[in-house]
Formats: sequence, structure tokens, C-alpha cells
Amino acid sequence: MENLSFDGVIIGSGPGGSGAALALAARGAKVALIESALIGGECLHWGCIPSKIYLHSAHLYQSILKSGDACGVVTGGVTFDFAKLVERRKKLIPMLHRGLENSLKTAGVQIIMGKGRLVGPNSVKVTMADGSEQMIETKNIILATGSNARVPEGVKIGGRILTNREIFTLEQQPKSILITGGGTVGCEMASFFSNIGTSVILVEMGERLLGREDGEISAEFLKLVTRGDVKVHLKTSVVSMEDTGSGVKVVMEHEGGVREEVIVEYALAAAGRTLNTDVCDYEICGVKVENGKIVTNGFMQTSAANIYAIGDLAGKAMLAYTAEREGEIAADHILGASAGETLHEMNYRVFPSVIFTLPEIASVGLTEEAARAAGKNIIVKKAPFAANSKALAMGERDGFAKVIVESGTGIILGVHIIGPDATTMIDKATLALDLNITASQMFTSIVGHPVTSETLKAALRMALADMSKA
Repeated sequence: MENLSFDGVIIGSGPGGSGAALALAARGAKVALIESALIGGECLHWGCIPSKIYLHSAHLYQSILKSGDACGVVTGGVTFDFAKLVERRKKLIPMLHRGLENSLKTAGVQIIMGKGRLVGPNSVKVTMADGSEQMIETKNIILATGSNARVPEGVKIGGRILTNREIFTLEQQPKSILITGGGTVGCEMASFFSNIGTSVILVEMGERLLGREDGEISAEFLKLVTRGDVKVHLKTSVVSMEDTGSGVKVVMEHEGGVREEVIVEYALAAAGRTLNTDVCDYEICGVKVENGKIVTNGFMQTSAANIYAIGDLAGKAMLAYTAEREGEIAADHILGASAGETLHEMNYRVFPSVIFTLPEIASVGLTEEAARAAGKNIIVKKAPFAANSKALAMGERDGFAKVIVESGTGIILGVHIIGPDATTMIDKATLALDLNITASQMFTSIVGHPVTSETLKAALRMALADMSKA
């Protein structure tokens, strides 16, 4: 088979790979996108999108249960139909998949289905499903192969023991489920299942859930999630899981070495990710690897000048939207700055965290703990959603918005929100931190009324009041 030749080849079609392909093609480059499974990758098919479809249904269900009658929505009894939710996911995901695939083809991106592997700094070998091979020559390569769920040692996935992929193959709602890992995936799935009536056990090895978030946010979420049918075990590890055919026998070890055995209908392994690094012989390609992660500079360029790594594979921030931005930055660096523009490096100091638990959680910048550890002189203020007119109209009283402001300069160092619309509200805060805007400047920016983001403005008002007394 005759070798193909391209200006750029991307291996992996998740948000990072697809974004990079579109960015390259938009400026006239000849681009190939190699994918071994499904265009859209983990995010579209087994992660971000299906989980948000499920969480939206759970939120809608709970909203009607909690405040539907008070709001004049009389239903005569509300039940949750898991089968209909599954049917909805099966319709929406293929529709989004087709839309992305059409966008790539329309842009001129050549999609090649198969497993891509670098065999040299400018050569990629693609193994097709039928075993045939295609050699591709390219000027530049972007590695975007992502990650898979990390499986606890000694645990065999299959049957009733699931990862984030298999969880979306369930056709019936579980009566009970044990989830290992109190990070984003574990907490989102605990929120979903508990809010539709499934009994949940959430196991976390660390001292708290959502360990990367601000301590007060983590504590508030723990308080709220355990109001429902969720039992949280902190400082606890999973010793073993056994699929008995009718359920899963799980042995946990609590702090101090005390062991406990529980039986649940299903178990979900959601404790971290394993990088898909088997994409090249790094020595042959001249790519430096440290601690299992590919080393990149601010332009996502590896030690081999024409090879870039983005997304989970780069190991900087394992988030779909950071991968997308990294792909755009890599594409711009490959093609050079457009007239009148400058090349931007990836800025990891200011990127938001968005978690679609119930209620939502979002943050950007320093946590209170990190700011104090850095020796910052700070003002910290919180405003509750219980005092926000829009939140009350929505029947949402839980949570708060928290601001961390440098007392001398008034610069906003961090914003942390748990409550309604948190994942949308954080955008304004992200821009403020990116531009080093002060609390005063952000406060004087007019917001609508009534809107949930007035809670953030209320926290800023309190911070400014403290600054005026200093």
C-alpha cells in the first residue's frame, strides 16, 4: 500500500485530538486524524457527555420531587424510569458522534480508523481492524491517546465489576452500588445514583472527598451527599472485590486495619486513570518521558521538535477542556502565529475545575489552604445561595460562593462555588483571574437580576467591606 503524506497527524480523536485537527485544517494544513475506537474518544462516549445526560435527569427528577408541587407542577406521582434514560443516551451520543465526524470531514480532515503508532520521528504505522497496515509520513505529530480507568490491584473488571465505560452499559437501575474513588468521577456517579434511589457506598483512601478542591467545598459536599442514601468511608481502601454472580462481595480496610465485608449489586472502579502511553518507542522518536508522563513545554512540544503531546498523555491536567486548549496551542505552534498575533503558551495557573455533582461544584485559582501555605495575606468571604432570590425561585437553597482576595492588592486569587449554576458561574471568575482583575473591578461589573451569580457578587461585597476597614 502506498505511503500517505501529511503536514500533521494526530493520534487520538478526543476533545484534544479533534480540536487540534480542526485548528490545523482551518489554516489550510493537510491533516490526518487516527482513531482506534470511536471518533470523540472517552469524553463523548464513556465520560463527560453520557454522565451529564444521566446527571441532568437525576437533577430534573429531584427538582420535581423537592419543589415541583410548591411551584405548581402537579404530576400525580413521579417515578424514575432508568430504561428511558438509557434510551435517551443511546440516541444523543450517536447524534453528537455524527456531528463531530461531519465537522471534521467538512473541514478537510482525513479520518483513518486504526491503531496508530510512531515508528520514527516522522513516520506513523496504522494497524487496521482487519490486520492490514498503512504507513504514513508526516511533518508533525500530535499524540492525544488519553487514558483508561485505573483498576485496583487484584480486581478483575467484568460482570458486575465496572469502570466508567461499563457503567453506561447497564440496562437496569442497580439497587445498590459501591464506588471506589472520591474524585470527580466517583462523586458525580455517587450523586447520580443516590438521587435516583440507588443505595451508594463511596470509598476514598484519602482524608476527604474531592481532595483537589477547597477544604470548605469538600466538607460542604460531604455534608450534602450524605443527607441522601450515600455512606462515605474515608481513609479506607478496597482489599478485594469478588463477583458472586448475584452481586459483588467487597472487603474494605478502614483506618487502623479494621476490615469490613459488604455485599452490593454492582461495584464501580473510579479511583484514577492510567495513561495510554503505548504509542511509540520513545527512545527511537527522541521523546523524553518522566514518571510515566511525556515531558512537554508550554507549547505542548516534546523533546522531539516536531512531536507534541496533549491531554491526559501530557499528564498536566486530565480534563477534556484543557486537552482541547492544549490541542489548539499545539496546532498554532506547528503553523506559527497568524499575521498580527502572537503564540500563546498553555496557562495552567488559571483553568477552572467543573464538577457536575448535585449540587454542582466549580473552582478556579488558589484554594484557601494553598493561599495560606504560600504566605499570602488574604481575605476570605462566603455568601450563601439561601439568600439568593433566583436560587430560592429554583428551589435551590444549598451551597455558597467563596472568594479569596489578596488583601494588599485586591487581586482575586481564587473562587470556589458549590450550588446551582456553579459550572456556568465560574467562567466569569476564570476570566477575572486570567486578567488579574481586582475584587473591586469584578464587583463593579454589572450582573443581571435575579441571577445566581449575584451570590458571587455578594461574597465580593463582603471582601471589599473588610478591605475598606484595613
